[in-house]
Amino acid sequence: MKKFTILIPARGGSKRIPNKNIINLCDKPLIHYTIEESLKITKNVFVSTESDKIKAICKKCKVSIIDRPKELATDTASTNSVVYHFLKNRDIEYFAVVQPTAPLLTAPFLEKGFESFKNNEYDSIISVYEAKEFYWDKSGHPINFDIGKKPRTQDMQSRYVENGAFYITSKKRFLENNNIVNGRVGFVLMPKMDSIDIDEYEDLETVSALLTYREKRK
Repeated sequence: MKKFTILIPARGGSKRIPNKNIINLCDKPLIHYTIEESLKITKNVFVSTESDKIKAICKKCKVSIIDRPKELATDTASTNSVVYHFLKNRDIEYFAVVQPTAPLLTAPFLEKGFESFKNNEYDSIISVYEAKEFYWDKSGHPINFDIGKKPRTQDMQSRYVENGAFYITSKKRFLENNNIVNGRVGFVLMPKMDSIDIDEYEDLETVSALLTYREKRK
């Protein structure tokens, strides 16, 4: 898969968890997990960051560093703007954006996404998990069922939740739409358990327990 490239956007700042992308998780920096799995797919792995600490980790992991401008490392900077900065002067055909806050993502899911994209089935691929749940709005009204007529969960229509672990598209499609999600969108279905995005300290505790469980099963 030499023509595929992976970009990991990892800025240094974070409000809820300071230095989140390099916080210790089972004796490794958080970003190490997505770097490790990405390198199983391709050696063309880039990390976009303004942080010297993250750059030092990237050097140890032998991945390429994209010096991110400070204006693209703010709370309001969009992922699409970071992707554009990465792509604009590079000869890249297909690429994935892999989030460093998805430490339970493993290479087979990325590989499945690249295979679907390579087969020209879709214009972009996103990672999701399946949900069969009863939804209410904030006013106390049911959204996808009638009160007193709840279906069995096995009879419910599946809904697919974007888990944010990764996105795949082509440089051409991105530049045409200025969005990593575009055109015919395909899914790579991941287990809900593996779809945790690190956003709060309790997420770290949950993922730490799951990683420990994985190691025991090897």
